[in-house]
Amino acid sequence: MNAVTQALYDRLAGDGILIGMLATYEAEPAVFTIDPAPGDAVLPYIVSAGDVVDAAWDTKTGLGRRIWRDVRCYAAADGDAMLIEEIAERVRRLLHRRPLAVAGYAGIVAECSGPIKADEQDAYGRIVTIRMMLEET
Repeated sequence: MNAVTQALYDRLAGDGILIGMLATYEAEPAVFTIDPAPGDAVLPYIVSAGDVVDAAWDTKTGLGRRIWRDVRCYAAADGDAMLIEEIAERVRRLLHRRPLAVAGYAGIVAECSGPIKADEQDAYGRIVTIRMMLEET
């Protein structure tokens, strides 16, 4: 897993409040860094895999990257969307304007947008998009 994926996984899977809202998968919190999630995964879970944007953000004195990553949250469509709203808001709270330790980069603060609705037939879905400016060390 790359450094950005690892940093996001560590932040999300390391939060006791968030993992208390999620299912487990193979004795770990259901925070997946592969897409799609495993077919035998049980809701609710989170998927954060791959970047929406990965562009150069270079200056005269250094190299950097501008990365946008979607964190997709899913819960069972059981007639009450409260749980998925709580999960998505917790994801946003954990990442928005919070320093993020990404190996090989310095001074990382993420900015979030959303959550936006992304319901599916059998699952409620919400997407929180994280924007990061990364400067190589």
